[in-house]
Amino acid sequence: MNIKYTMLLVAGMILVLSSCGQKKQNVERDSSIEVIQRDSTVNENGPKLVGDQELNDAARFVAGMSVENKESKLYGLTQTDEWKKHCKNMDQIWNSFLQSAPKVMAFSQSELSGVNNQCKTLFYPFGGPDFLFPNTLFPEMDTYFLIGLEQAGTAIKVKHPSVATYQLYQNAVSDILNLSFFRTKDMKVELSNDTIDGVVPIITLLMARSEREIVSIEHKRLNEEGQIVGTNDDGTPVNNHSKLVEIKYFKQGTRKLQTLYYLSTDLSNGGLSGNKPLMAYIDRFDKSTTACFIKSASYLMHMTYFSIIRNAVLTHVSSILQDDSGISWVFYDQSKWNIQLYGAFTGPISMFAAYPQPDLQDAYQTMEPKPINFRMGYARQSNLQLSSLKKQKED
Repeated sequence: MNIKYTMLLVAGMILVLSSCGQKKQNVERDSSIEVIQRDSTVNENGPKLVGDQELNDAARFVAGMSVENKESKLYGLTQTDEWKKHCKNMDQIWNSFLQSAPKVMAFSQSELSGVNNQCKTLFYPFGGPDFLFPNTLFPEMDTYFLIGLEQAGTAIKVKHPSVATYQLYQNAVSDILNLSFFRTKDMKVELSNDTIDGVVPIITLLMARSEREIVSIEHKRLNEEGQIVGTNDDGTPVNNHSKLVEIKYFKQGTRKLQTLYYLSTDLSNGGLSGNKPLMAYIDRFDKSTTACFIKSASYLMHMTYFSIIRNAVLTHVSSILQDDSGISWVFYDQSKWNIQLYGAFTGPISMFAAYPQPDLQDAYQTMEPKPINFRMGYARQSNLQLSSLKKQKED
């Protein structure tokens, strides 16, 4: 698997962590963070949402957090010295990046409130298993659609965990905190073994740590019309080897059901040219309520052989938040897009020196970018661009 497709950056996303051996507590939203409500999915007087205990306990177990079912095998395993050490290691890993969380949340509130109020769907090409970053920047979306080359995988099944098992999960998330993205050479090992069989175990672990309750995990497929369905053409259920997985979940203490989709597919022109179901799905976007997020994308959409996905994004969404590795500055029609710059950009890191974007460098010198105080992307001196479609004048 090429590093281009899978780098994953995440910076400080968790409000409160459950520490080793402590009882899980519901966390109230910080009163300074705006709560966005939509009639279609939020009903404060509606029925209380209930998570699947087995799914959540498995996610909490590998995340180094206490489990709910005290009669289960997992609870017994949490009493072992090996798991307790794993718990301490995971707490240390997560605590190393908690300082960034308020900064990212403050950016979301001050700079993305318009997008968060308007949009219901977040499209995240090249996102891989990154749940935390979109969850923090765009916390109230109804639907998140992530795409990566990594296989989807299945729900966590804890059988006979060992020290090596725990180490796999620690390694799988430590780069998120220390580097803010996954390193491909590590993911080749961590996502291709009989313990972690894809991105689903990583996504659900991250959900557990961010105080989300999982309601269901189901494998789906896209039909030729771009609809997400749970059966094959012959009416049989989609099996758990499909490339599309659906995770329904909610934040503890709320009654808003949210949905995350992860699709394993090739977004190059060669992959998309024959992928009628995905192209049909993108064509079905409600442009006015769909946003896109792109980061650590290896400058793929700068290239001619990623022009299909680039054009699809520019055509079917109303807002794009990206770093310089997303869509090249030259492809944004300034007569159609309002663009706000953040951070600093003087050029890419040496690995991607072939994509200097001198026009973007010039823009950073003339357009008065706003500062950002957290790391995002490959460079320590981070940058972001928020592009929003201008309102078209009526005839």
